[in-house]
Amino acid sequence: MAKIRAVVTEGDRQNGYKRVQVLFGTNYFLEIVENDGRVEFLLGAHHTGFKADASEPNGELQKYISEVQQRYPESLFEQE
Repeated sequence: MAKIRAVVTEGDRQNGYKRVQVLFGTNYFLEIVENDGRVEFLLGAHHTGFKADASEPNGELQKYISEVQQRYPESLFEQE
């Protein structure tokens, strides 16, 4: 059944989060990890996926987002 299956956090808002993980759908995950002052973004299915550095506004993760937007323009959205 497709649903959000779990949300795991390490840390808190006041002191900062070290890790946030969301398990969703049938076998997907999203994880954001703070490590040595850098932020890593991981997205995958089951036990494989990709990771990108999300520490800079126009860094690696933004590059990947831009590539997906260009390839799949029908999936674009803008947050208001």
